[in-house]
Amino acid sequence: MSSWTDWKLSDIIWGILVPCIVAFLIIIFPLELAPILTEVDPTYTLNAIIVDGLGQAILIVGIPLFAGLIWNKFAGGAAGFLLGSIQALFANDQIVYYTGLGLYNAPTGMYIGDIANLGFVVSAMLIGYIAGALNRGSYSFRRMLVAALIAAVIAGFFELWTAQLSITGMVTDLAYSGFLILFPKLIYAVIIPIFVTLFGWFGITPRKMT
Repeated sequence: MSSWTDWKLSDIIWGILVPCIVAFLIIIFPLELAPILTEVDPTYTLNAIIVDGLGQAILIVGIPLFAGLIWNKFAGGAAGFLLGSIQALFANDQIVYYTGLGLYNAPTGMYIGDIANLGFVVSAMLIGYIAGALNRGSYSFRRMLVAALIAAVIAGFFELWTAQLSITGMVTDLAYSGFLILFPKLIYAVIIPIFVTLFGWFGITPRKMT
């Protein structure tokens, strides 16, 4: 245990500089990237996936998937439950806000009980739990990749299903909505196993590598 006088350069680098750089990139990312993507894709599809969906993807895909692969199925499921609940609250608040402005048509007083809110929670729980259950504590990149991809497809199906059942009518084009929901999950299903592998190489894991 370090004393209050035991300070090192690595403390400054990893405790202050790196987190601040990451935080800066997260904030500047949508500001700089959104106009570029709009020029490339005027339909706003890329913006919807990469920029607008960044926070949602981190909450209900990235972190639960990471927890499930690097630790176990229970950690992944628990992370999914907590973060999926946060996303559901945020989505519900958005609907109420935009409906109040007259920019969104939804049955008054019915969005709080909308099934799509539950879909965020269930989807996040599934992707974390299934990935951890299929991976079974392995640090094999191939096994993590397969487990993550399977979990992503299943979780994506449940999120799309509940979105289709939503009383707010959020799904007007099934193929397009399915693409918006599934594509980010598949991207993270490839990226997160890479991160877990790197964490394993440096020994930054909550359990012994197998």
